[in-house]
This record gives sequence, C-alpha cells and structure tokens, in this order.
Amino acid sequence: MSDRGTRGAYRKEERVQLPPQLQRELVEKAAARYGNCQGLAKLLNIPKSSVHYYLVGRLTIPVSVLESMLQIANDPELEAKVREAAVTKDRIWAIQYAQSVYRDSLIAKLRLPSRDDIEKDIELRRKAAAIVSYVMAEGSIWLQRGEWGEHAVNITFAAHETDLYEHFRSLVRDVFDYEMGPPQLPGNGAVAIRGFIYTRFIAEWLAENGVPIGEKSSKAYHLPPWVMSSNDRRTLISALQPWCDGEGSVVIDREGRLRFSVAQSRHTDLDLETVSIHLAHRTPVPTMYGRAIGSVWVFGVPLKDYCRAMFRSTVLDDVHRISVRLDLDPRTRLRSMNLMSTGFWSCGWMTMFRDIDTLALVRMGVITQQRKVRAVLLRSKAHI
Repeated sequence: MSDRGTRGAYRKEERVQLPPQLQRELVEKAAARYGNCQGLAKLLNIPKSSVHYYLVGRLTIPVSVLESMLQIANDPELEAKVREAAVTKDRIWAIQYAQSVYRDSLIAKLRLPSRDDIEKDIELRRKAAAIVSYVMAEGSIWLQRGEWGEHAVNITFAAHETDLYEHFRSLVRDVFDYEMGPPQLPGNGAVAIRGFIYTRFIAEWLAENGVPIGEKSSKAYHLPPWVMSSNDRRTLISALQPWCDGEGSVVIDREGRLRFSVAQSRHTDLDLETVSIHLAHRTPVPTMYGRAIGSVWVFGVPLKDYCRAMFRSTVLDDVHRISVRLDLDPRTRLRSMNLMSTGFWSCGWMTMFRDIDTLALVRMGVITQQRKVRAVLLRSKAHI
C-alpha cells in the first residue's frame, strides 16, 4: 500500500478514546524505542504532527495505530491499562472531539471576561468598555473563513494616530491576554494604520457585547447594557473616549465659537427615485445639507422626521446619553445626507458639544489624542 493509501486508511478508521495521561504515556514509551516522536512517525508512516497531537491529546488514536504502538512499547502492564480504559469511537465523533479540544486549547490562551467578571472588577469593566467603543467607532468584525464561520476583528486609525493604536493594543492585551502586534499599513495605499485580532473567540465576545458583524452603517446597534447602566463615572468616560478621540473633530463655528463634534452615519432605504440627486451639492460625494434636507418630504412626512424615526444612529444616541450623565449638554442632529455608490442615501448624524463642554471633555480625560487636545486648548485661548 502506498504512503497516501496507508494514511488515508488511518483517517477512515475508528478511533480509540483514552484518558489523556494514559495516551501520553503510551506515545512516550513507543517513541522512546525510536529516539523521539519523529522516529515513531516515520516507522508508523504517519505525519509527525499526528504523533505530536496524539501526545498532547488533541487527537484520538486510530485502532491500527494504537495496536502498533502497544507492540512497539512492549509493556504488558501498560497494555493492560490501555485495553481496560480504551473506548472505541467512530470517525465523526473523533472529528468533533478534535475540534473541541483545539477550541478549548485556543480559549485557554485567552481571557474572555464573563458578565460576572465585568461586574466585580471595576478596572476590567472600564477597559472592556473602551475596547467595545473603539471597535464600534473605528473597527469591524468580518468573516475570515466562511467555510468554518470564523470571524476576526480589525481596527483602523489615521496614520498619525499611533497613540490611539497603542492604547487600543494595550487594552486588548490587558483584557484578553492577546497580543495584536505593531500597526500595519493598509494594502490600498490609504494614509492609515490597521491592526487585527485573528481569533474568533474575541470576535464572538465583541459580537455578544453589541458590536455588529459586517457592515455597521446599515444596522441599529447599541453600547452594551453593562456600560449604559453603570454608575461608575470612569466606566462612562472610558466608553466615551474612543468616540471622541476616534470620530471627534475640533471645529470653530460660523460665529467663531469653539465646538467639538462626533459623527456617525446610518444607511437608509432612500434611493434616487425617492430623493433626487439634484438636491445635493456636487462635492466629491453628492451631499445634502440643512435647507435642502428640510425642504424634502418622503412618504408623506418630512425627510428629517422620517430619518429620525427610521434611521437614527442608535449608538450615537448612546454617546449622547452618556454625555448627559457626565453633566454635559450636547446636541445631536441630522447634519447631512450623503449619496452612496449604490445609489442609496446615508444619514450623517452629529453630536455637537459647546465650548464649555469641549473643555470639560479634555479635563475629564475623554479627549486624549494629543492633536485634538492641543487644538482644543489653542482654539479656546484664541476665541475667549
């Protein structure tokens, strides 16, 4: 029989389930007769990785391989223990068992905080709140391997926002015991930096805590209840900080007053037949503002009212509520309607903070990105 045929036969065989320590003892004794696991694999005509997985208990052993190992080990006492403990399983069970062992081994390398952990550990809750907000504001969960349903996480910042990247990276390390690695440049030539979390378990944890999978702008989503119901002021600040640092802008309004804004978009079902492109400014992305939006009616109601009812940025509403709980007085409004490449319109929502609240955001540590902090302080002095 060829090597390929022999290995194929092993894959189709029934497997034997043994207690992990007993299986390790068998593999070690059989390998010791040939120097190491690599020598044993060569003798059995199987991949050396298979022998390693038998050794660590990730795979169950095919019946014929088990018999060969018992013969090689030549230990009657060990053979008696193996035969007494052995349980024969079919191949489907063996595959599911191997998957569960592999999954458990990956989870064991991570820390995935439970709701109870978050409730009891205040510092953990603050850091976890910041992570969720960072991914909602600047990242996404995407399908990495469709055939296995495995998801991963990515985060994107402007090229100069290395301090925000390192902050997020440190939070992921502290909360999940996961090392993201240094920032990477995107492959499309954009002036940005990116980072990735290549494990489905953190992605699943984030999804369970409110982060939508896939395209965010087409969905209504919220910050997790354990953030919104928290009475800890620092938890609220931690949840608000990524929105202000990541999605915030320092501006001077038409009256020369200092303002700070946080923006988010929400895609609508309004196409070019419903809202004409002729109402939009011919900017690189056709956009409607103020009066143009106020003049449009759709389905018998004003466009503004329709969008408020159907396509609010629900997560920006949460940002607004947190701000109010921090004794701030922001204003959230529909600022623009942007035409997407698909021919549908997208609502541009904005939460605006007054000058006094903008300075409070800096004092509280909500705005931490150094460029924004310097801009706030400089412009506040210039416009006092």
